Amino acid sequence: VCMAWEGNHAVENVRKLVGATYPLDAMPGTIRGDYSIESADFSNEQKRAVINLIHASSDPQEAKRELALMFKESDFVSYARVEEKIFE
Repeated sequence: VCMAWEGNHAVENVRKLVGATYPLDAMPGTIRGDYSIESADFSNEQKRAVINLIHASSDPQEAKRELALMFKESDFVSYARVEEKIFE
């Protein structure tokens, strides 16, 4: 499942939700912290990369590049948020 989030501090907020890059370091309550038990030590013993449950871009430039790989421009939609109507 690919998702594109937009808004103030979108990358930072998604990264908080996802958790630390290495699942073993991720806090409980994050996606990686709750649903993954992978560690760098174990993957090194297995001579493979860390198996990660979810990916999140690390900065806006990376997000822009990755979004272009996954989506066409026509996939994105614009809509008015309810608070925009209230404060017009």
